[in-house]
Amino acid sequence: MNLKKSILYSIVFLIVIAFIGSCKKDDSIDSDTVSASDCVNAENFFSNAKSIMDEAGLKNGPYNGILIDSSIVVQFDSSNSTDSDTITVNFGNTYKTCIDGRMRKGKISCIYLGNYNDTSNSHSISFSNYYIDFNMINGKIKDAFSGFSPSGHKYYHDTMTGSLRYSNGTTVTWYARNVISFIAGDSSVAWNDDVMTINGTAAGTTSDNQQFSMNINSSLIKNFIPNCSKYIVKGGLQIAIRDKNGRTADLGDGSCDDLISVSIDGNIYQAHAN
Repeated sequence: MNLKKSILYSIVFLIVIAFIGSCKKDDSIDSDTVSASDCVNAENFFSNAKSIMDEAGLKNGPYNGILIDSSIVVQFDSSNSTDSDTITVNFGNTYKTCIDGRMRKGKISCIYLGNYNDTSNSHSISFSNYYIDFNMINGKIKDAFSGFSPSGHKYYHDTMTGSLRYSNGTTVTWYARNVISFIAGDSSVAWNDDVMTINGTAAGTTSDNQQFSMNINSSLIKNFIPNCSKYIVKGGLQIAIRDKNGRTADLGDGSCDDLISVSIDGNIYQAHAN
């Protein structure tokens, strides 16, 4: 082999090694946004059920938040404030389209003592074959009206334990402790002018079986104006996953969409909520 060929082979060898090395580096890049979507979906769907029960329990005039007056049956077993009462919101066995544009079927039930809005009284919310847009919600919510903030708005302490099963059969397990606070609209009869914040922490397993913990580092915003209440429209999450670097999720500037920007190791990836 002459010198020119030897040099050429050496150059080709180095190029191949460099190419293989670059492929390995690319393969190790973490671009997993599953945990971000799962956390946003679980926060949205569980807090959504709490909002449905509040709209039923505090009804004053026609439903105009999420529920509709036709085809959805809201049943009160008692209005006696001296014993336990139950509210059942029955969407039926076939999907009903609600004011927020989402389809629901099954039941959400709430057991409470005293008047629904009594300070510190807990509401125990549960689900029976309840689906939202083909996603099944199981578990319980302990919801306690905690009074009024310094700015005069209602706020609640919630503990949520359960699961979210997607239509593809994968499941998110969910345990969260939240403070849900109104920041607008709660003094009026209408529900479609309400705005609320969600703050708190959560833990569980993602839909691809990763253990995670989550902290809301910028208040999540739910806006019930028409065509906007379907999603959480603003806020941020910090997510830790076992054996991976942490990541953050940014839900945007308040625009009514499903977009989530996920930051991992300095890189930004786009994800979507359900």
